[in-house]
Amino acid sequence: MGLHVRLDERFFAHQRALLDRDFARAGAELDAYRDRLRRHIEDEEQHVLPRYLRAGGDATDAPVRLFLGEHANLRKFVDEFVARTARLAALPDDQAVLELLDREATFKNLLLHHDLRERNVLYPFLAQHLPPAEQTAVLTALSWPGD
Repeated sequence: MGLHVRLDERFFAHQRALLDRDFARAGAELDAYRDRLRRHIEDEEQHVLPRYLRAGGDATDAPVRLFLGEHANLRKFVDEFVARTARLAALPDDQAVLELLDREATFKNLLLHHDLRERNVLYPFLAQHLPPAEQTAVLTALSWPGD
């Protein structure tokens, strides 16, 4: 779960740049965040969620469709933030910065709930239902932000 901490740090760097009104840096940090988030989501969808489904994860309070829906929403939010940040770089506006930060707060709330679902359901479930060799295979297949 350390990769979520590194993702959060990257997003915070974007927000700090917004507060500094350094929209070029805010955009660059957000692009880096989006790339790492997408890689993480792709890893989960390719390597983690199929195993979770096969192990019976859909019988829990967190079925695969919930994770996939959250992933789709996370992607949409970040794409929206990229477009808004690019507009700010072209035409700085204090109100638009505040509106973006408000919207990002909604995103961070979704991200928090998603992270908790992974920490409290997804990964503990896999730890209980996958043999150790398969757990190792999953972890080995994942790419890590910062790589």
